[in-house]
Amino acid sequence: MFLGAEIASFVVVAEQIGFLWALAILLVVSALGPFVVRRVGVGVLAQTQARLARGEIPTRELLDGLVVLIGGLMICIPGYISDALGLMLMISPVRRGVIRVAGRGLGRKLQTVRIVGSWRPMSPPPNATFDSSSPALELPRPALDPGDASPTSA
Repeated sequence: MFLGAEIASFVVVAEQIGFLWALAILLVVSALGPFVVRRVGVGVLAQTQARLARGEIPTRELLDGLVVLIGGLMICIPGYISDALGLMLMISPVRRGVIRVAGRGLGRKLQTVRIVGSWRPMSPPPNATFDSSSPALELPRPALDPGDASPTSA
């Protein structure tokens, strides 16, 4: 259905301005799309880094980045409707509105999971050693029986 709408919009525009102009506009917008996405994405990245520097979790900025990515993909797909929607997602107030609406819809569909009880970390196997200078947990290697076939020989 979306593909049909894209084709119909191209036909309408081509009838108004001519086929070659309509095609040229599609190609130019699709080619310039990554530059627009990069410019907007750099701004979102700067906001994310600023929140991280303040010790805050950049939830809104990460969602902004996701919406910018989706908008960028829409711009790169040739078509007037997808280009228009993708370019609209590059506008900050529109992005925030989309995130707000999607968050409400998702919040209604998801249920909250509550873990009841106590939590304790799993203990390592009894024969494992932990070197405090290395973050790795070292487990003893199992002894191989010389009569066993190696996995590479078949």
